[in-house]
Amino acid sequence: MPTPSSAYVHPPARSLPLWPAGHLDTSARSHLIVRIGGRAETDLAHERLRQAQQLAPTTLLAFAALGPTEAATLNAAYRSARVGLRVLIIGGQFDVFQALAAARGAGLLPPELRCILTHTRDLPMFCAHCRATSRVEATPGAIVSCPSCRRTLEIHEHTSEVRGSFLASQAAATNDLAQAA
Repeated sequence: MPTPSSAYVHPPARSLPLWPAGHLDTSARSHLIVRIGGRAETDLAHERLRQAQQLAPTTLLAFAALGPTEAATLNAAYRSARVGLRVLIIGGQFDVFQALAAARGAGLLPPELRCILTHTRDLPMFCAHCRATSRVEATPGAIVSCPSCRRTLEIHEHTSEVRGSFLASQAAATNDLAQAA
């Protein structure tokens, strides 16, 4: 018989993303495949493009990286979306987070979005102090310097679908709170 303290074990509170499956929706009226990256992403995108074209009209947007110009093109494509569109985003963690956030901001719903994550070398980090989102080569739990304000930050396992980023806050404050507990 479990003891009262062990009867209710809760997992740690986390908001790491559950990645939408990278398969194609066969009920889609049209597909938009967004490829962000290099060779690995191109190969995957072309494979999915061939599959999608057999199901419904398909558009491929291909970007080497997701800068301001590419983001504007992507936003225009999202805003012109019609009922039945399914979006598949292929790329690294930073680019996929940002492209998914833009899609949600344009009104696309979770069932309309899918992705294939090709790597997790970099991530989008939102600094709680200067409010900048930066690309950093780190993982949740890492201590990094904010590229914008230079504060020493800890990257938390908390993500925002709206911002498309991981939350980071001053590492010293996090450590002080942990020691006080």
